[in-house]
Amino acid sequence: MQQFPTKEELRKTGKVYCEGCQHFEPGSTPGGLGFCALTKNRQARVEETGKMVPDRQGLPPDTTPELGCAACFPMAPRVCGKYRDRSASVTL
Repeated sequence: MQQFPTKEELRKTGKVYCEGCQHFEPGSTPGGLGFCALTKNRQARVEETGKMVPDRQGLPPDTTPELGCAACFPMAPRVCGKYRDRSASVTL
């Protein structure tokens, strides 16, 4: 059985869990693939055709393999410069 490090233990390594981010949108199954709201509806222009097409479609902002997973799994340890702690977004 795999044990996941706590948020504090993970942060000491410079990584975070997508699930704890304000930008994370859970998928339809518990613990399954979710989406990064920052890239979910982003469009990119294709130079050859001039058309605008979906870009990244909900994947994390940076999917460099050595930085972490190329998908938003809730408990995937990753490095993300756009990470914003969900608990910090709670306002009274």
